[in-house]
Amino acid sequence: MIYCIYNGKKKYFYEKAVALRNKGFTYGEILEEINFKVSNSTISCWCSGIELTPSQKDRIKEKQRNFKLIKYLINKSIEDEKRARAWAKEKAELISNDNLENLILSGVMLYWAEGYGSVGKSAGFTNTDPQMIKIIMRFFREVLGVEDKKIKIMIRIEKRNDVERAMNYWSEIVKLPLSNFHRTEILKTKNNKYPNGMCRITVYDVSVRRKINNLLKLIKAKWAPVAQRIEQHTPKVKVVGSIPTRGTIKI
Repeated sequence: MIYCIYNGKKKYFYEKAVALRNKGFTYGEILEEINFKVSNSTISCWCSGIELTPSQKDRIKEKQRNFKLIKYLINKSIEDEKRARAWAKEKAELISNDNLENLILSGVMLYWAEGYGSVGKSAGFTNTDPQMIKIIMRFFREVLGVEDKKIKIMIRIEKRNDVERAMNYWSEIVKLPLSNFHRTEILKTKNNKYPNGMCRITVYDVSVRRKINNLLKLIKAKWAPVAQRIEQHTPKVKVVGSIPTRGTIKI
């Protein structure tokens, strides 16, 4: 006999808990099903007299074993994260925010990964991460000496978002007035993951693009000489419509 008292709303939770226990649910699963509206001890009191079938008992034992494993993995993950955070803090302290060498390496690596060049015209960088945008803007200004008047910004944003708010947001990030912004590109996508859209920076100065490309070549030659030699001896492939020409392939 169950002596636990229930009334009002608890009657609904009691009936549901008993029904779920009769199906072989664990106390933890029952609590999840009723959104933790009562305590584990209350569930235990309500369901302690319910006889389970052998298969239900086996299932609960398996769940308990899995729970211990999951708990171990979660605790291990937490400890690993703590160690990783401590390691990162130690290494980050070696990096000076005012060191020009660090800014050069950070900027050129970002450009290598996310930058682009318009042949004979400009250098650019596109990303949704404001921290990346801040670093590349410092690289353009402090390392390459780019004047603000040569920098133009274009925002690409999903049509459901607030365009004006996004432009003001990126204006603050890049430290440029809205007069430096091109017309916003409105996108229609299924996913709306970036409420502030994507920031596209273009530097209209061919000398900047040439400086970056030559800096990249020197860094690759120093840090990855084998890859640099392979790249230099790999024939470039161009596609010219459907008419094969020397040094091209037909697609």
